[in-house]
Amino acid sequence: MKKIILLAIVLGSGFGASAQYRVNAGASVGAGASMFSLGVEREFNVFSDKFHINPGVRLSIFNGNDLEYITAPAKYTVNDDQVDTMTFGTVQNNFANLYVRLGYDITPKLSVSFDIDVVGVSFGSEQDYSDFRPGEALRSGPQNAFGHSQKGSPTTLNVLLIGDNDIGSLNSTWNISYDITNRLGIDLGAGLIFTEYTIATGRGYDGNDRFRNKNMMGYLGVSYLFGTK
Repeated sequence: MKKIILLAIVLGSGFGASAQYRVNAGASVGAGASMFSLGVEREFNVFSDKFHINPGVRLSIFNGNDLEYITAPAKYTVNDDQVDTMTFGTVQNNFANLYVRLGYDITPKLSVSFDIDVVGVSFGSEQDYSDFRPGEALRSGPQNAFGHSQKGSPTTLNVLLIGDNDIGSLNSTWNISYDITNRLGIDLGAGLIFTEYTIATGRGYDGNDRFRNKNMMGYLGVSYLFGTK
């Protein structure tokens, strides 16, 4: 929580001051999915002019078809027999998160960076899921006699907690960037995107209602630097 508060303070003070900030826009493509993202970040140099730690805010719009979602909470995924699977025929998940970018300038025009979402919210329409496949633990236990509504919605809260401890939908990307001009750059990279749905009834093992998809996606984007150089 302290890290989240600190990031919010840095963002607030950074955007309120006269400084450099960068707008990024790009598209990602992966197995059965595509995503558009738009972000703005404050540029900070640390240690030297080559190192950057840039906090920002980003909107990601994720769409997919016939994607598998598996049990999300880490307390279940450590045991393969407690992992259940379902398929969403249509996925539409929008998430707005605070993020941070770590970057290094190799040359005045070429740089590498890694960015990752930290905290935010998701929103999107309710979707139907199908082909629910219980894990061994659920199959061997007592079965619920009541019917289940086969619907799910994007998990509202997104929080970076590392690995399967994460909650919600999060975007992380490795980038190589080349500056065409002093302000305009092209970004090429790859990202691991987590999207998560909470289903209407907890039909998973131990009543679990959170299910996650992990998608490795290629990224192509552009960026523009505003402010005094």
